[in-house]
Amino acid sequence: MEITPLRDVDLDAFVDELWLPAQRELAAMTSYTLADDIRAGGVSYHRKRLDSDDAITYVGSLGDDLVAHVSAAVQTPSPVYEQIHECHVGELYVDGSIRRRGAARALLDAAEQWGRAMDCERLDLNVDVQNEAARALYEDVGYRVERQNMKKPLDD
Repeated sequence: MEITPLRDVDLDAFVDELWLPAQRELAAMTSYTLADDIRAGGVSYHRKRLDSDDAITYVGSLGDDLVAHVSAAVQTPSPVYEQIHECHVGELYVDGSIRRRGAARALLDAAEQWGRAMDCERLDLNVDVQNEAARALYEDVGYRVERQNMKKPLDD
């Protein structure tokens, strides 16, 4: 698999072939409902990221096929904490046809290398509690749980 930074010329194909399937898969695991015009939102969101110096999206391809991606951004904590840079992985997706073949590890490695180049001291990410395969991968490559995110519906 070849890993390269997302380019503007590839943005539409990226959204259609990778980002939309990832969002649909994520929505099926969570309580979130997808927006009506999710495609336009995805294109707009990733176009802004392309213009940012503090964010990166890498895509993995096999030949002409886009099969995986990872997005990361530099974050600085609230001013009550030591002001270090952290690299936050906001998205990681691998097409089902190539899962468990090292693509996610390779993408995480690319995000980590980018984070180091951006002077980040650590990398963090969120994972759905039901996604056992992803949790096992993250633990295997050295991630550990520091906090848990809990939710409660506010409907009647």
